[in-house]
Amino acid sequence: MTRLFIPSLVPILTVAALLAALAFRWGRRGVGAYCLSLVAWATSLLLAVDPDTRRVGESLLMVGFFVPAAYLHAVSEDLRWHTRLVGLFYVGAVGMTALGALPQGLFLQDGGTTPGPLWGPMFALAGVASLVPLLRLWRALPELSDGERERARYLLFAGVLGTFGGGTNILLMMTAHPYPAGLYMVLGSLALLAWVVQSTRLPDFGRFVDASLRYSLIAALLSTLFLLLALWVTKVGGGASYSWGAAFLLFLVVLVGQPLLFWARGQLAASFFAGKGGVEGITRALAESEARAEHAGRLAEIGTLASAVAHEVRNPLGVITAATTLLERQGADPATLDEIRQQVRRAAHFADDLLEYGRPEPLSLRPVDLTGAASMAASEVRQALPLDPMPEITVSGEAPPVEGDLGQLARLIGILVENAALAGAGRIAIRVSEEPEAVRVELDDDGPGVPEAIAPRLFEPFVTGRSRQSPRPGTGLGLAIARGVAERHHGHLRHDGRSTELGGARFVLEIPRRQPLPSG
Repeated sequence: MTRLFIPSLVPILTVAALLAALAFRWGRRGVGAYCLSLVAWATSLLLAVDPDTRRVGESLLMVGFFVPAAYLHAVSEDLRWHTRLVGLFYVGAVGMTALGALPQGLFLQDGGTTPGPLWGPMFALAGVASLVPLLRLWRALPELSDGERERARYLLFAGVLGTFGGGTNILLMMTAHPYPAGLYMVLGSLALLAWVVQSTRLPDFGRFVDASLRYSLIAALLSTLFLLLALWVTKVGGGASYSWGAAFLLFLVVLVGQPLLFWARGQLAASFFAGKGGVEGITRALAESEARAEHAGRLAEIGTLASAVAHEVRNPLGVITAATTLLERQGADPATLDEIRQQVRRAAHFADDLLEYGRPEPLSLRPVDLTGAASMAASEVRQALPLDPMPEITVSGEAPPVEGDLGQLARLIGILVENAALAGAGRIAIRVSEEPEAVRVELDDDGPGVPEAIAPRLFEPFVTGRSRQSPRPGTGLGLAIARGVAERHHGHLRHDGRSTELGGARFVLEIPRRQPLPSG
């Protein structure tokens, strides 16, 4: 054994044991079982490489068959699969562990460094057992929702690292001086599992590699340099020397510990302050908390006011509607009654818009095809507006789905289409296109355009360019509601002046493909 082999097993033992405790605490029994199986496997290796405990460790080496069984358990639990394979795998692991404990050394001998008579079938069976959950997970990826797919990618990559790490370790142990490269892969799988255990909503896997892992790499590198310097200072004069292999091992240990350290730092900071750990994080959390509190306070005031006004408006509207029906039975002038009903509908529409503006519905996020949402909005406007002739509305272009609320995004686009139609447009063109990190929706019409007098205040509440003679007089809240929907999706909605194609108004909407993770 190389001198790095045993030190490489120690972090696997400690990190896996800690992760198991956290997993069971948070109800992730499958991940907990997987971590415990790694603890048992690493313990058997430690016992096998020590001459004093070699016989015991050698008899326990087949406990490694619990690793693929527990991995299948973790995947099935996290993705809510119901399969009998988990139980069969555990039964098989018990059987292989019992056979490995027989004194004949059927699979491995000499502390796992010499193949036994049945080593080949054992290794093939281990490979099949490890590949079954990986292939099952890989085939299920296209059928999963976005959130489930991200979790599956983390689990898949962790399983690949653990599987190839374990297999590589078995093969390297057959050499005279095995290098712990396989154990390094197992450490990497534990690093990914640490994120799975502590996160209820994982970031996009590519974004994780680009951001979170990049931060961890930098932090691990700096910590490794610091620890090496500290060890050198403490050992100076003692004649100790450090190899590149030792430095690399230390780097991996610190890297694997980053997610757990991040969690521990957050827990400790939360005990003293509701924010991130560190002075910079606490300062930033304080500023964000104050801004959120002020914004939430304003929204609450607006929502309360909107509810009160809507309630006070709707009550007399109900009385007026009932009185209109009574007057109709008494033979009142039909034209007068129609005018009353029209004004009642207008006031009711205003109350609905006011309530929608003051108390918006929370977002129900899912993948949304904005081309389909635009087509849906156009269809609803055609059915709702009493226009003859109805303007020609075309929807074109394709783009990847965005993470958003289908109903609210269709409502946003519908407001723009309705405004263009009521302004007198004969043609309305909607185009959807892909941006580097977002999806863009452009709406052009051939109407009169936005009056210059109201253009600077177009998205403010109660600003409207429609007259009372319009088929549906404006409340001045439609564009304010539309911009609110865009902002809640972390997007942008703007009036882009005159359309160069059709000559009327032009609006541009941009929605990010992924919603940012909640802070705090």
